[in-house]
This record gives sequence, structure tokens and C-alpha cells, in this order.
Amino acid sequence: MVQRAPDLSFGGLWTFPGGAIEAADGPIPDVLDEVSHDWRDVTTMATAATAAARETSEETGLQVDPAAMAWFSHWIPPRKGPPKRFATWFFVAPEATGSIVLDERENTAFRWLTPSDALADAEVDRLPLSVPTWVTLDDLMQFESMHALIDHTATNGPRIHHTVAAPAGDLRVLMWSGDDGYDAVDPSMGTNRNRVTANAALKVVSRERTS
Repeated sequence: MVQRAPDLSFGGLWTFPGGAIEAADGPIPDVLDEVSHDWRDVTTMATAATAAARETSEETGLQVDPAAMAWFSHWIPPRKGPPKRFATWFFVAPEATGSIVLDERENTAFRWLTPSDALADAEVDRLPLSVPTWVTLDDLMQFESMHALIDHTATNGPRIHHTVAAPAGDLRVLMWSGDDGYDAVDPSMGTNRNRVTANAALKVVSRERTS
């Protein structure tokens, strides 16, 4: 994981290497929102994987084969949320080659971590994380090996996190498809859960998922 430079988007947060898609990475639709579904297009996914491999190389010096990547999840933030909304693909790959050469213009530090260690450090504020990064690490903890993760992703497809948010006192409930409150943006509805609760700084304080 890398720590973003303070003057960039998500400054100070720890993230996985990645960044914006560029024209040279391949074609991409003009609109990538919850309704268009163009983010599922095979060509668009190939472009996103190419961008992920390029950004990983530029930021860290590590080389990843985009053809070996498995599409793990897709994220879109709430409509009534940040001024910029980023459609984001998360990929997993069986290996990376090379040695770390950190691009210090974009990142100030790097660490190799297990998901459990990363979340433990986040809990005590040693590793500030965005909600998508926190949830991804929590998901990765379900798997005993990279092979199990790749096989599960190939069989079940990506996890879709197109977020809606509702206030809950001083906290916020962020919900995704599969939560009974998702369509109505009402966290009190039903019993099926696919959500996290976060504080005002968007630090995750709890996660609920029925399955």
C-alpha cells in the first residue's frame, strides 16, 4: 500500500497503487454512472486494467500483467457526496515483479501489509483509509490464499458498490445493493444488510452484511 501525497486527491490516505485512466490506455465511454452499465463493458474493463498496471508501474516500479488481473469490485460514490465522483475498478493479480521505486511526487511512503495488519493499524489511526479501501481489505480477509481469492472472483464476479448514504445521528450509513434499505435510502428498513457505518471523517466504525 502507498500513502498519498498531502496535496493530491485523497491526500494522506493509504491506498492501493492506482490512478486515472489516460487516453493511451484504451477507449472508455464518456459516461460511467450507475445507470449506463458501461463500466461492465469488456473493452472498458480492459482499458481499466491497462491503466491499473501502468499506474502501479509508475507509482511503485512494480510490474503487473493486466491480462492476469481479475476484476474484484467496482465503486461509485453517492450522488449527493463529493464534488468529484470517481468510477473505480479494483483488480487482483497473482503476482507483481520488480523492486519498489516509489514515485515521491504522488506518494510519500509504502508498506507491505496483510489485510488484518492494515485494518488493525487503521483502527488505532496509524493507517488512515478511505471506505472503499477499508471494505476491500475486510473482504480480502475472507480468503486463505491468493488462489482462493482468484477462483472466487472468477466464479462469482465482481462486488458492486454503488453507494447510497443516509445520516444516523452523528454517523453515516453507507449502503449497497443487497441491503434492504438501499433502494429507499433508509437504513431502518428490513433485516438484510450490506453496509458500513462511518463517522463524520468517514472512518469505518462497523460493517454489517447478511451473507
